[in-house]
Amino acid sequence: MSPHFSAPQRLNRGWAIFNYTAMALAVIALIALIVVLISKWAGGLPWPGFNWIAMLALPAAFLMMGTSVLYAVAARRRS
Repeated sequence: MSPHFSAPQRLNRGWAIFNYTAMALAVIALIALIVVLISKWAGGLPWPGFNWIAMLALPAAFLMMGTSVLYAVAARRRS
């Protein structure tokens, strides 16, 4: 049997936590962005913290997910 068709290697606990953190950051940032958009459309003034959460957490989550993909590719090439 060729090693190229083996089951993917299990990620260690640290990378799993890293991935879940990236996912949580993305969800939180998208919720904050939706709150800002809805409150602006309704004519209100959203809390400035929602803007900061959306501006900082979404790019951070994107970079974390990109790092995770690169790690997975490198791990796949090693095996």
